[in-house]
Amino acid sequence: MTLLQVYFKALKYLARYRLRVSLVVGANVVLAVITILEPILFGRIIDAISEQQDPTKILIAWAGFGVFNTVAYVLVARQADRLAHGRRADLLTDSFAKIISMPLSWHQQRGTSNALHTLLRAGETLFGLWLEFMRTHLATAVALTLLVPTAFSMDVRLTSVLIALAVLYIIIGKTVTNRTKAGQASVEGHYHNVFSHVSDSISNVSVLHSYNRIEAETKALKTYTTELLAAQYPVLDWWALAGALNRIASTLSMLVILVIGTLLVQQGELKVGDIIAFIGFAGLLIGRLDQMISFVNQIFEARSKLEDFYNLEDAVQEREEKAGAQDVNQVRGDVEFRGVNFDFPSTTQGVRDINFKVHPGQTVAIVGPTGAGKTTLINLLQRVHEPQTGQILIDGHDIAKMTRKSLRLAIATVFQDAGLLNRSIKENIRLGREDATEEEIIEAAEAAAALDFIESRMIGFDTPVGERGNRLSGGERQRIAIARAILKNAPILVLDEATSALDVETEARVKQAIDRLRQNRTTFIIAHRLSTIREADLVIFLDHGAIVEMGNYDQLSSLGGRFTSLLRTSGLMKEEPSPAI
Repeated sequence: MTLLQVYFKALKYLARYRLRVSLVVGANVVLAVITILEPILFGRIIDAISEQQDPTKILIAWAGFGVFNTVAYVLVARQADRLAHGRRADLLTDSFAKIISMPLSWHQQRGTSNALHTLLRAGETLFGLWLEFMRTHLATAVALTLLVPTAFSMDVRLTSVLIALAVLYIIIGKTVTNRTKAGQASVEGHYHNVFSHVSDSISNVSVLHSYNRIEAETKALKTYTTELLAAQYPVLDWWALAGALNRIASTLSMLVILVIGTLLVQQGELKVGDIIAFIGFAGLLIGRLDQMISFVNQIFEARSKLEDFYNLEDAVQEREEKAGAQDVNQVRGDVEFRGVNFDFPSTTQGVRDINFKVHPGQTVAIVGPTGAGKTTLINLLQRVHEPQTGQILIDGHDIAKMTRKSLRLAIATVFQDAGLLNRSIKENIRLGREDATEEEIIEAAEAAAALDFIESRMIGFDTPVGERGNRLSGGERQRIAIARAILKNAPILVLDEATSALDVETEARVKQAIDRLRQNRTTFIIAHRLSTIREADLVIFLDHGAIVEMGNYDQLSSLGGRFTSLLRTSGLMKEEPSPAI
């Protein structure tokens, strides 16, 4: 994208506040016009004094313009600040909602820290662009447009000096921009590396402590920051050189105006007030040209940050619901997979030609070795991933034509990793159903065998669980997750080895709760411990993404195939004695 394309796309985000932004920009344009009048009035004051005339009226007008300009600038700048801050808050909220709606495969490929860093950097960059647009950008353009013809009307010779100054600024700015284009893009990449390393290290701080990696990870961060500075310094050097050249050009222009102006006054072709006015024009022009260079520099630095954000936004747009997607209510729980295929990019993992049907209230156990596609199958059911071919039907409805919200309302999931948020126990359980009453939350906790440990805490249900539930034991975390699923009361239940973190006594209590929960619900159990699937109506054995065996527990255990072998390995079936020789 060109610099202007990046800039205009950034301004499109202000469309929500179109009227208020237009008023602020218009007010700044008026202030820019008034600013041009000030040097002219000041020159008239000097002429009146030198010609021994009464300068009172002009002084009052000049002072009035100055006071108005100051008060108006403060009010307009305040409104611009509020608009920019408000729009940034909206952007962060809107983009956050879109980003977390993206499928897990997208987050795994891009990296969560990368997406977060892109969003935060873009928010700050867009805020700066919006603020400067409302305060200075258009006002600078208008001021430069009016300044030159106004100066021309007073004297062509002195105006030519101002035009030469403007041309020098443009040449210097364009040269530096071309020289630092690749360097600035490299800088943004190094920023991502730094942020990713910090995020990764902090999120795994317990591992770093355990393996004494604090010093090593800090040293690695020092390497990343050193590489960042090595890329950043040449860019800064070029812009520092540009600033020095601009200052030299400005000083020379002022000197030339004073020399030429002095000669013209001595020859009687100009008044002293005209020279004063031109010096004021030169000061205004230098200020506006500095703003223009700052604008170019700002857009230049913003491009690498915003292009990445725009690509992220475009990817999110592709994830939006298809036209005609329907809400499906009162789900019974009839589930069917028809020829479903899905492959992860650049890997051999996925699922292939999956066909089976489950009736409402039945329990399906999905077993197989690690990497067989068990979790992928469940993620396809919840539209975390989309099938590349085939269909998944719930009550005869293709889930690809259902809204994700209505689909996921019909499914309650207990993950192997409990997935608790850094909030209170009550808030984590209430994720199951936002409008649940206190009594319903307590009943769900009791059904999940969690009430005893919750009530043993000083503040009970208001106890914070910590990041990812790190203030609770593994069994406590899992029981909170089960309580959440119980509270949701969905017609389809997914258990991803839901009792794996529990001791034997607690597992027995929770299993009773799960057995009650499974009644009249279609249940999918991802099983690693085969002792949990004896009561399943259907057992599906997956390997390399394909169904290799399917039937009930007794059928598969007597088949003598892969499932039988797995039972023997797990110690749930005795080895057949070797035939006598």
